[in-house]
Amino acid sequence: MSEAPTYEISFMLRRILVPFDGSSLSLKALNIAVDLARHYGSQLTVLYVKVPGETGDPLDLARSAVGKKITNVRYKTIELKENESISSIILKEAVEESYDLIVVGARGKTSYFDLSIGSIPLALAVNSTSSVLIVR
Repeated sequence: MSEAPTYEISFMLRRILVPFDGSSLSLKALNIAVDLARHYGSQLTVLYVKVPGETGDPLDLARSAVGKKITNVRYKTIELKENESISSIILKEAVEESYDLIVVGARGKTSYFDLSIGSIPLALAVNSTSSVLIVR
């Protein structure tokens, strides 16, 4: 079985944003985004919004997961400030950097396991000017 074709440039998926918090669904979203970026030649950005007082860096896990699968990837951390929300930071990043697609897990590190979709992916789906792929 031959590998699926890859393209050097896709005008529909030039830039992909993956909000990443280290949760299992954000890791799954990252793996899907890496596959898309590899096949379509997209530039991938993995974004971690750091909440004050939070320890550890989930981008280490992201770097390990991406490895050498693609080379056109960058990792970015933005500190959450007072009167901001994680979703507002992601939306602002998506607009300012002109992302074509946001790939996000359906839930993050929430303790409410009854929720099928979290507030952040819901806010992105409703308010983003970019396409949003929600991964379950």
